[in-house]
Amino acid sequence: MSPDDRPPITTTGLHARLIRRLFGGALVIALAVGLLAGYEELEQTDDSIVGTVRQEAALFAERVAARLPVSADRPDPVLEAELMAFLIGRQHVPDGHFLIAELYDAQTRKAAEAVPADAEWLERALKRSAHQFPTGDSPWYDKFLFKRRLFIQALTPLRGTGPDRSLLGYFEGVYEVSAPRMRDMVLRVGTTALGAILVVLATAALLYPIILGLNRGLFDLTQRLVTANIASLEVLGSAIAKRDSDTHAHNFRVTLYAIRLAEAIDLGAPAIRELIKGAFLHDVGKIAIPDAVLLKPGKLDAGEFALMKTHVEHGLDIVRQSDWLRDAADVVRHHHEKYDGTGYPSGVDGPAIPAIARIFAIVDVFDALTSRRPYKEPLGLDDTLAVLRRDAGRHFDPDFVETFLRLAPALHAAHGGREDGTAEREARSLIAGYFKVD
Repeated sequence: MSPDDRPPITTTGLHARLIRRLFGGALVIALAVGLLAGYEELEQTDDSIVGTVRQEAALFAERVAARLPVSADRPDPVLEAELMAFLIGRQHVPDGHFLIAELYDAQTRKAAEAVPADAEWLERALKRSAHQFPTGDSPWYDKFLFKRRLFIQALTPLRGTGPDRSLLGYFEGVYEVSAPRMRDMVLRVGTTALGAILVVLATAALLYPIILGLNRGLFDLTQRLVTANIASLEVLGSAIAKRDSDTHAHNFRVTLYAIRLAEAIDLGAPAIRELIKGAFLHDVGKIAIPDAVLLKPGKLDAGEFALMKTHVEHGLDIVRQSDWLRDAADVVRHHHEKYDGTGYPSGVDGPAIPAIARIFAIVDVFDALTSRRPYKEPLGLDDTLAVLRRDAGRHFDPDFVETFLRLAPALHAAHGGREDGTAEREARSLIAGYFKVD
């Protein structure tokens, strides 16, 4: 994966993520608030309709006050006729009217009923056996839609007008809400819910520039901190390279080569970031090696070589002290391991060596062979590639070598042994891509 495959952090990207998160969250909240507001409005509408039902029942009670209280023991044809007349007479009330009405006595026994012929279908459809008699003054009601028409089944107590307000019976009716009132109810509920949604979204829109400004500041600060960390990484790596009679250009070349090889084998961006840190700090432990050993021009004896090998542990001690540098540990620990298990410090082999360390081992040797040093001349490209082929499967991962052989000619032509800053510029460009804040 190359840096271009990763979403860059730009003003547009920051806008897009903030819009998704802020307005996504706002939309969820808005829908919840809208549903709640709509529910509250619906409850108020229910109360209004039930209030109308109670008023209608009270009108009927006034009309038949002389014949109350009702009793199931005394059938009253006149009362049933009055009940039917009441239904017929209220059919043209604008808000709605009762289609079916029943009277119950104080013992909840049916005393009278009125079911006009044109409402018998509703009587059969409702099966109104589940009603509940209220224990106080508040009515019991239930609402339902049937054939796109809204009905309220309500049961309300009838009480006398005397001081004791004695219970005279119960009035039950099925009230149909008129189409105009139902449209008005739907409009009010929808308007209330939509208004709540718009208020939440408008609030989010007002907060957007404020949050964007805060995010920009945080983003800029974070990016500066990351850039400063990378600069410290480069400086530390260059300091070690100079102490080892090397140049800081070596660090940039091997980092550039390592990134290109890692991209060619489709190593993920997180692993490439670890590889970059390790490439700069692979020899950081040499800071603890005495100059007499580190700068010795000739071959090291067994004791000196044993001392030199301790730079791996010293390097690990250094990088482990920083959470940010700890990612370099795999390269620091394993860049001297060999594919056949004859390397140091652990003698691990094959895939047991982390991929980023296997990558770095190849590019480190490649750059060392093709670069001029005070004690040697650079080896030619063909001879260097011959060394890599020879040691594939012994020192190096053979699959990684095969991939690098295809990349090496172009990399060598552009950067091999050069100290003019071209590798440094290209490496920094690649590094910046992998360490963009997201």
